[in-house]
Amino acid sequence: MEPGGLRRFVRWLYPGMRVKRWLFIAVCGVLLISLGMSLILSVPSIRGFYTLWRRFVFAFLGHYSLAVVFGLAWIVGGAVLIVWGLQRMNRSIISALVPEKEDIAEAIFKSRRLTRGPHIVAIGGGHGLYTLLHGLKEYTANLTAIVTVFDDGGSSGRLRRDMGVLPPGDIRNCLIALADTEPLMRDLFQYRFSEDNELKGHNFGNLFIAALTQVTGDFQRAILESSKVLAVRGRVLPTTLENVLLKAECADGTIVSGESNVGSCGKRIKRIFLDPPSVPTTPEVLRALEDADLIVLGPGSLYTSVLCNLAVEEVREAILRSRAPLVFVCNVTTQPGETDGYTFSDHLEAVFQFLPRERVNYVLVNGERPQEEVLRELKKSGIEPIFAEGEEWDFPGKILEAPLLSPEHPTRHDPGRLAQALVAILLEEKPSLSLYFALHTKNGLKNLKIVRLVSRLGKKALARSE
Repeated sequence: MEPGGLRRFVRWLYPGMRVKRWLFIAVCGVLLISLGMSLILSVPSIRGFYTLWRRFVFAFLGHYSLAVVFGLAWIVGGAVLIVWGLQRMNRSIISALVPEKEDIAEAIFKSRRLTRGPHIVAIGGGHGLYTLLHGLKEYTANLTAIVTVFDDGGSSGRLRRDMGVLPPGDIRNCLIALADTEPLMRDLFQYRFSEDNELKGHNFGNLFIAALTQVTGDFQRAILESSKVLAVRGRVLPTTLENVLLKAECADGTIVSGESNVGSCGKRIKRIFLDPPSVPTTPEVLRALEDADLIVLGPGSLYTSVLCNLAVEEVREAILRSRAPLVFVCNVTTQPGETDGYTFSDHLEAVFQFLPRERVNYVLVNGERPQEEVLRELKKSGIEPIFAEGEEWDFPGKILEAPLLSPEHPTRHDPGRLAQALVAILLEEKPSLSLYFALHTKNGLKNLKIVRLVSRLGKKALARSE
């Protein structure tokens, strides 16, 4: 059997796959056939043929004990033929419906098992939210991304001005992060036109969502239909469906308008707000926050991707009402133009402008230092790493330090490590989920060991903050 073949076979026997019940029915069918055959064999003319067959077999074997072995071999061989025939029949039918070759057990595993996972709500936008969702989708399908729609630059900004649609860029990134579709479709949605024409700079996924919005007349409906096309594992919801302008008041009193300008103002930001100041969210967002088992804030651009969502008053109030633990994921580095010179404590204080200190239950921060040559390159770009050590903070919650740095991108989190750290927090809050993560996720027992290791690595930091 090829490597991994046994594991894939055993996965068919996992609880909740909705396969064993049909196998049991098939076995019952075989039993009924056997009982029916026994009645037929009781007919005198047929019984005579059966008697001759037995005499021939016993004469050939020469011993009754060998007849038992011979009979069992026939039974096993018949069962193998039944299972093999049913499996090949199912594959033949499925291949006609799904031409692409894929592991059917894996597809059922994702569809059935991960839908029983915890409900996690992630709030943010940009590359940070993409990273978070890309890691968490291996642990649960009950993911909801609440995504900023305040972008006014690049392809999204052009579509917002020219077509009057909400900016789809961050929405598109989240859809891609949660997609289970083939790589070609993901590459298509991320394709950016580079030719020197009117489409230059536009992203195909942005155009697709904008076109669907025009066809359906509803931005949220366009997101839903795009989710179907990409076979998204989870939901992506806009923070609001209103056309809103993000503004910031800087420490020197100047007002900066527009998300793209706020993110590159180069000044310390005193506060951010919306114009108009009061906009509603959607019922789906409120319901997701109410049903959440865990709420994750960040990572991402502090003001223009993360905290801007809390500027929508209904979202902030729903978070305050929710009983789910809230985790703030601190960025691994500062962001030039937006958080120049910010320390770990500065990030916390920015969050506390919107949420009481008591409402933030956990803060997750990277504890892994990049190599010295990487640090030198980052400093040349005006980027500083963010660490909790050596700082004083006034925070009643828990600080969890873990190695979260991406080996490929030293300014970003690693999706797998970040997801494991968040699962560790979930297990601390709800130890009963251990069985789910062990049995119902890919490489569950292995991941559970890693998650516990991550939790142990953070105990020193946890103790320091209590």
